[in-house]
Amino acid sequence: MTGWRIRRAGAEDVAALLAADVFDEPADTGFIVAFLGSPGAPDPRNILLLAEIEGRAVGFASATVLDHPDKASQLFLQELGVNEEARRQGIGRALIAAIRDEGRKRGCTVTWVLTEADNVAARAAYAAAGGQETTGVVMVEWTEDGA
Repeated sequence: MTGWRIRRAGAEDVAALLAADVFDEPADTGFIVAFLGSPGAPDPRNILLLAEIEGRAVGFASATVLDHPDKASQLFLQELGVNEEARRQGIGRALIAAIRDEGRKRGCTVTWVLTEADNVAARAAYAAAGGQETTGVVMVEWTEDGA
């Protein structure tokens, strides 16, 4: 028995997500609905998994299916987070495995993630889950005015 479980969050989980302390910033109802959809009308492209201990969220993984006109669908792992007190239990690896499985169910042939070069914990988690680092890639970012 691991003492924790992973489950897919849905639009009906707004209250639980607002109470969760696993995100970088406090969750926002509008952002949750934009990501997950609404009850009865879920967004099929976005995936949010929660790791829970006794019903309390201690970790999460979020991802989005990306479609292209010239290649198979890919899964972009947006974020992975596990609270400090829940680390070193295999939760991060389990979240990665589960979200990759969700991607495969949707036809994704590749899963990828970006992280900061100095984020040792994230890089170790991705490597432990079998991820291979890609070299020679540069991320370009724009900040949109008014957003």
